[in-house]
Amino acid sequence: MNGVDGRPSRTAWAAPLAVNTVLGYFGTLPLSLTWIFLANYPLAAVGLTQREPTDNDGILPWLIVLGGIGGLCLALWAAVNIAVRRLTKLPARRYWPFSAVVSLIPTIVFVVAPGVWETLRWY
Repeated sequence: MNGVDGRPSRTAWAAPLAVNTVLGYFGTLPLSLTWIFLANYPLAAVGLTQREPTDNDGILPWLIVLGGIGGLCLALWAAVNIAVRRLTKLPARRYWPFSAVVSLIPTIVFVVAPGVWETLRWY
């Protein structure tokens, strides 16, 4: 995977790009839930947003859902990325920021262009 000068080749970055794009696609759920939580509780408390008027369950169910789904997704993301990094032998200093940014790209695309969901549906 290393080039002639000992640096990783450009093709070595294809694996983390592909893996983190797929993980980012599935990561839209916990990131969306996190935004809903933030908008309804801490940001509404300081006056930046307004709470959902029908949400009367309190904060505990949100913390349980976010802790479960978010924790599971974060653990899966970390485990997969540790394995890919070991296989590709890419430098950690550049690998982890690259992986984090690439994982956020699908969510950013779906926020900016919500119609993309309709073209990607599999049902």
